[in-house]
Order: sequence, then structure tokens, then C-alpha cells
Amino acid sequence: MSDDLTLQELVQYLAAERGPDLRGYKHTSLERRIRKRMGEVNAGSFRDYLDQIRANPAENVRLLNTILINVTDFFRDPQAWQALRDEALPGIVSSIHPGDTLRFWSVGCASGEEPYSLAILISEYLGPALLDYNLKIYATDIDEEALAVARRGEYSIEKLRRVPPQMREKYFIGRGPLVRVSRDIRRLTIFGRSNIVSDAPISHCNVVVCRNVLIYFDSSTQNQVLSRIHYALEPRGVLLLGKAESKLANSSVFRPLNTRWRIFQKSSPGNGEDIGELRPRSRVQAGAELVQHEMESLQLYQRYILESVKSGLMAMDGNDIVLNHNDAFVQVWGIKGNRLVGKRLQNTELVYRCPELLARLDNSRDNQGQPLHFQCNLKTDGDERLLSIVIRPVMSENNDRIGTIIHTEDITDHERLQGTVDQLEATSEELQSANEELETTNEELQSTNEELETTNEELQSTNEELATTNEELQSLNEELENMNEELEHRTQELHQLTQRYAETLRSMPWPVTLVDDDEKIQLWNAAAQRLFGVGETSVVGVGIDHLPVKLEVRNALIRRYRSVLQKAKPSVLPRQAIGASNYPGDFDVHFTPVFRNNRQVEGVLVMFGPRSQVTVPVSKPKRVAAKKTARKTAAKSAKKTPRKGKK
Repeated sequence: MSDDLTLQELVQYLAAERGPDLRGYKHTSLERRIRKRMGEVNAGSFRDYLDQIRANPAENVRLLNTILINVTDFFRDPQAWQALRDEALPGIVSSIHPGDTLRFWSVGCASGEEPYSLAILISEYLGPALLDYNLKIYATDIDEEALAVARRGEYSIEKLRRVPPQMREKYFIGRGPLVRVSRDIRRLTIFGRSNIVSDAPISHCNVVVCRNVLIYFDSSTQNQVLSRIHYALEPRGVLLLGKAESKLANSSVFRPLNTRWRIFQKSSPGNGEDIGELRPRSRVQAGAELVQHEMESLQLYQRYILESVKSGLMAMDGNDIVLNHNDAFVQVWGIKGNRLVGKRLQNTELVYRCPELLARLDNSRDNQGQPLHFQCNLKTDGDERLLSIVIRPVMSENNDRIGTIIHTEDITDHERLQGTVDQLEATSEELQSANEELETTNEELQSTNEELETTNEELQSTNEELATTNEELQSLNEELENMNEELEHRTQELHQLTQRYAETLRSMPWPVTLVDDDEKIQLWNAAAQRLFGVGETSVVGVGIDHLPVKLEVRNALIRRYRSVLQKAKPSVLPRQAIGASNYPGDFDVHFTPVFRNNRQVEGVLVMFGPRSQVTVPVSKPKRVAAKKTARKTAAKSAKKTPRKGKK
């Protein structure tokens, strides 16, 4: 196959046109993967493929994904991570003190599993002491899509197959097909795009993890990368490579800690030694380039920091000549169209606006490098403002003053709001307490939300059951209405029957009374009224021992009543002379027990039946009928009741 462009020319064009920089990659592997991608997009030559990339910039990302093999998991090769923990971390931690900075760098971090594994490993090793150190884990890669996945921190559960269950519960959130790294682990990790071949390395690192990155590069580029890593590491810093990378097996500037799992420690070159074995350029040339790059970066950061700060900042050298200031400084001081850079402070308008500035500057020279704070009232355009000024000496390592920083902030509004500060401070503790409660409540709400989702499904099922129950209740309600009508009808019948029984009792010719189990009279018919001459209202509720009869008859009645109440059997007390003045003659007194539903005696029905022709007088129209009734009743009673001896 003949191409208009060579592979090398295509790589140069891509690097020059802001495509992926593939210079330094192994030629054979690179050509094989580029041709694979060309086949996928039907490009017949390198030139055709270059034209497609120019027409579709997104093809750059697809090409990069084809070249890079982003195969990674959490704690890939667990033995290597365990060796790093056991053989490297103890020496690193023992060489620093609480409050110091620990810096780690994951080179070629892909989608983030490696730096997150590193963060979990360190958290497990340090435990609660993690808070004693300023830990930073930098993770870089050239693949923006992979970095986006890493920043999001969400992974399928399959990626966690090598993570022990206790770590999974501690450092990951979620139980579904996707889980997310915890906020504490995410906060330790800083992701950024960086090309290890061409961009400046991250310096002062205690550990650099560069696994399965060197395998992409040719020998010269590998030396260049290792040179940058050597520069990035602190003295006695540790480098972890992939198990297929053996470039440092016989290096004099890296000594092996564990050759099986490719763990090396930086060793400073001795007399006559050089690190030229790692890089084709001289140490002085590479160091100068790195220093120049860092200097340019620092200047750029300084400029952006000055412009980002809202308060005024001005820098002076040791002779009080203004070196630089931000726009906010001249705005705070109300200086318009007056450049301060290059002038001595004594010759600027600042000393006229704040006369005590020079005296304060002189005082700061005797302050042993400590910042000096004071306030100044400034009048500009008829408006009076209050400025807070900090004079901070810049000291060299030899404790010599080499310059001064003046920080100025307009605190007029702060003073005006001072009245509310006390109130805010008073509520600050309440808010802090409320915040803790809210965090606790938030966790409870998350748990409650899961419960509510489950409850919602249960309620839907319950709603269907309630609908069915409602139909059943409607049917039952109709049945109850029918039953209610029947009960009303039966109640009416019962009421009529009760009235009929009461009327029958009142119309009986024989005196009848009902005595309850407390010996109280509960019923007294009309015949009893006529016999004893006492009305119903005077007798009901009165004890049987108050009956208006002779004492011996009364005692006999009480004894027989108690016997019937106890034995629950009817009895007759014959030939009793009641002693009523209007009605001579003897009576047979019939005692009949009255039972409850449970067959327990609740009272005794006492009926006075005449033995002779003497009857209880009634009204004249009914006298004849009453006599006949009395005769028949007496005859029947004589037949039914056996004669008994007196007790």
C-alpha cells in the first residue's frame, strides 16, 4: 500500500495542528493502531486520514482512545499495592512530621481507578493520623474523556471486584450497578491534563505511580520520561512501575525496593555519577529548561493571582521602589491615571492620602519581619472611607529584608455592618449546631427516602386492597341497612310484647311482687296495692322486711325468700294470715326464682294466692268475674301444690 504521507509525517502534522502528540511512541505499535482506526473510518492512506481529522476534530479523541489501552481496575495487581504499603509507605511517613505535605503523582491515570486506589491505600495506612498531614494526590493524563470519568468518580460494580468488602463499604457510596467514591477520597485527588513527555512534571513528590505508561514509548522517550520523574521525586522518593516495565533494573539513580513488583527508590547521584543513562540531554540543560518553565509558570500564576484578588496589593523592593500592583490597589486608594510602578513610595500620591504610611513603614523595619496592621481614614471626592492596611516585610533565607508587600482593603462597609456582627456571632453557634443536625437529618432523610420508596409500592398494593375492601363494605352496608330495618321491626314487636306483659301483670287478680337478690322490691302490681293499701311508688326500692304485714309473717316470708334464692327452686308458704284489715282470710304465698341468661338467680317472684272464698275486693262491675277467677285459681293451686308441713 502506497501512502502520500509517511507515518512520521502524519505524527508531525498531528502534533503541529493541536492533535494528539504521538512523537516518541513505539513505531510498530503506533502504526498498527493507526491503521486499525483508518480501517474503521475507511481511510485508504495517511493523507486521507489526515484530511478526515481536519474535517472532524472529534476524530482526534477517537484516535487517542484507539492508541491508548485504558484497561484499569481498582487495586489492579493487589500484591503490588500491598508491597507499596509494606515496603515504601513506612519509610516515607517516618521521614516527615505532622503538618508536613505528602505529595503523590499518578502518571497516566486514565479513568481514575489508580489514583483513587492510592488514596484509599494511604487512608487505610494512616487511619486517623491522615488529618495530621497535608495530603495531595495529583493525577494526570492526556485523554480528556477519561479525565471526565475520573472527576465524576462513578464506576460499575465490576471495577470493584478486587476491593475488599470492608473497604467497599467505607469508601464507596451506592449499592446499584453504579457506585461513587466517597467525598473524603474525592477531596484528596486532583485531576488535570498533562503530557508526561512535553509538559513540566509535578515536583516535590514523595511517590510517583507510573504503571504501564512507558510501554507505549520508544527507548529515547522512556529515558526522557524517567528523567522527568527523577526530577519530580523528593530525595528517597518512591517510583512504582508496571510489572512489564523493567527499564530501571540496573539503574544507578534508582535502587530497587521490590524488583518483582517494580518498586524503586530515588538515590542521589554520587561523585562522578550522572543520570545521563536516563536521558540523552545533559543534566544542566534539562534543569535549565525546567527552571525556565517553572519561572514562566510562576510569573503567569502571579499575574493571575494579582488580578483575581479583590483587595489591593502592591510589591516594593528593598529601596521602597514599587515593583508591581494590581488594579484593585489604585481603585481602593482612589488614584486615577497615575502609574505607581518604578516610583519610590515617598514620591507617590499615597503618602499624601495617608500621611502616617511612611511612619508605619519605618516601624515595620524594626518589627523583625512581622506584619504590621493599622487603619487609615481616606477622603476621596467628598467620600470618606476606612482602609485596613497591612505592611508585610519580605525576608530572605538569611533573614534580610529584600522588599515589602502592602495589602489594602476597604473596610468601610465592614464597619457599618459591625452592629450586625455580634448578632451573627451569636447565631453562628446555633447555625453550626443546626448544620450538624441537618447533616444528620440529611442522612436520615436519605434512609427515609429509600423506605418511602418501598412504602410507596406497599401503599399502591394496599390501595388496590382498599378498593376491593370498599366494594365489600358497600355490600356489607346494604346488608346492615336491611338488618337495621329488621331490628327496628323486632324492637317494635318487643315493645308491644313488653307493654302486653306489663298490662297483664297489672290486671292479674292476685297480688304479685318481684324481690331482687338484694331483698329490694322491684315490682308491685295493682292487686298488691289493694291488698296492702300501699301505692307502688312507696314500695318499689324498699326492702322486703318493710312489708306491712305481721312480724311473724314477715319473718317467714324473708326466710322462705332466702331459701328459694339460695336453692333456685320454687316453693310455697301455705296458710299465711296476712293480717290485712280489709281482706280477711289466709293466703298461700308462692315463691318462684327468676333467672338470668346464665341460669343465675337474680330475684324471686312472690305471689299471694287466696286459699278460701275470700278474694281481694275489686270494683263492683268486676266482682263477679273476680270471684270466679279466684275459685278456679284456688282449685288449680290445690291440685298442683303438694301439702307440706310448716317449717
